[in-house]
Amino acid sequence: MSFEPKFETSGQLLDEYISRSWRSNAQRQRAKGADFVIGKREGVYMWNLEGNHKVIDCGVGGGVHSLGHRHPEVLATLRQALDDGRDTGLWSVPNAPYLALQDRLAELSPTDELTHSVFTLCATLSVDLASMFALRAAGEGRNKILAYQHGYHGHSGFAAMATGSNVEGVIDHYNLPQNSIKFFEEYGNLEDVAEAMTDDVAAILLEPMGYESFAFASQEFLNGIGKLCNERGILFIIDETRTGLGRSGKLWASQHYNIKPDFLITGKGLSGGLYPISAVVTTADIYETCMNQHDFAYLSSLGGNEISCLVGLKVLDIVSQPEMLEHINEVSAYLCAEFQKIGEEHHNLVGPVHTLGGIQSVSIFDLDIARQVYSNLFKFGVLCHSVCEVGVPTIKFMPPIVLNMDEADEIIVAFRKALADL
Repeated sequence: MSFEPKFETSGQLLDEYISRSWRSNAQRQRAKGADFVIGKREGVYMWNLEGNHKVIDCGVGGGVHSLGHRHPEVLATLRQALDDGRDTGLWSVPNAPYLALQDRLAELSPTDELTHSVFTLCATLSVDLASMFALRAAGEGRNKILAYQHGYHGHSGFAAMATGSNVEGVIDHYNLPQNSIKFFEEYGNLEDVAEAMTDDVAAILLEPMGYESFAFASQEFLNGIGKLCNERGILFIIDETRTGLGRSGKLWASQHYNIKPDFLITGKGLSGGLYPISAVVTTADIYETCMNQHDFAYLSSLGGNEISCLVGLKVLDIVSQPEMLEHINEVSAYLCAEFQKIGEEHHNLVGPVHTLGGIQSVSIFDLDIARQVYSNLFKFGVLCHSVCEVGVPTIKFMPPIVLNMDEADEIIVAFRKALADL
């Protein structure tokens, strides 16, 4: 007996959401010109509920499906874990896969100092946990987390308080306390950050790219922040929810810079899109101070369970292979070159292209046109991440890192058609 209600079309399901569920979520889809509910999914592709419209997933849930949908090796690992008689276990009873995943993350971390991990169910909870750890470890008088005003870190707890966007943030909507967070306004402006790094700041929480533009941080900016943290006794939380696990062409985007973060957050991509897991990776000293000086420092009924850790181990095995990272860089270079060609052909419309590994963003000089390009891309078979509406309008692409050259060509063809169809 199936308990799942049956809908014949994407439109019907969107109508039901508008009628009796999360109305704005369905309305937002329609406003983008993407009446789309996922039916079949496989690899880089998704089909609508009706099965008559196929798109390349260039949003991947912000990193959840970085390995594409239903990656066969991750799927086999999940099935094997269940067939072996495992379930989620008990939070109060240690399990061996937890230790194995901690050891593997320590081995693969961007610095030798990041040796200990705590596993959660999602990146938002990892941001919460890293923030709590930082507030304890930073010392007396340091009671604030510094974050980028237009960044995005999550929708509950400290993660929500550190998401200051007027559009996506919910600080005012929920009347959240604002005495634990402070913001700097301009990503890339080191002076702006330095001015905000007052004596009450425990840590800075930052992605290695600007969330709105998808442009990666300059060496001067990120390395400068690392230096400021060292000089002022401020902890550095690098949020690699979107940029980690091979996305940047290295296993961690942090490896493109000369920084030594005190915390690394690797988010939802560790799940392989099949079983929830995220992680906070930190130093031995911070771990000891925060986790072992209180009997119940952090517990989660499902965080760090056996199945999730086995899935996470398989994902790390796949994304850390040198041939995988080489593949990401090869496809990235091709996409960048092709987007730049299109920019030269449409120089009155298309601006600078930013790319690093499996993240590309293409500037469009007019916001209304950018929104139309997004809609046209969907029509021609590409579902993008989003349109940047802060600063220069930008179409943001975040395809699965398993994208091959033929599939990359499909994106380029769709982009050309989207511009021609304006």
